[in-house]
Amino acid sequence: MPQSTELGTRARRYGRLAERATLWLLWLRGWDLVEENLKLGRWELDLILTRGDELRLLEVKARRSGAWTAADTALSLEQRMRLQFSLRCYLDRVPWPGRISFQRASWAGWKGRFHPPECWDSLRIPR
Repeated sequence: MPQSTELGTRARRYGRLAERATLWLLWLRGWDLVEENLKLGRWELDLILTRGDELRLLEVKARRSGAWTAADTALSLEQRMRLQFSLRCYLDRVPWPGRISFQRASWAGWKGRFHPPECWDSLRIPR
């Protein structure tokens, strides 16, 4: 197996582990999983969770310790817009009457960080 393919496989495996760890921590905080790694066309939503009347999209970024690009800064404006568009497509199929939020979780090695949630209620379908 070429080195670059092996590194990509390891990176994907580490990313999935970080998603599992994030999901487990949120489950302990009372969140329920609705969708995981949902593919919408070319894009993927990592985790969609609910707690009470809130629906939250959670984007998980993972980088090895000492990586060139830190996981904390790995979400560009273009990616954020793509996530909003994808979530809007999801909400067209599965309307949500309650609050809608977005949150990032970043992992560097085994050190996880939950960024403050953002209100995305503007994506809701008006009544």
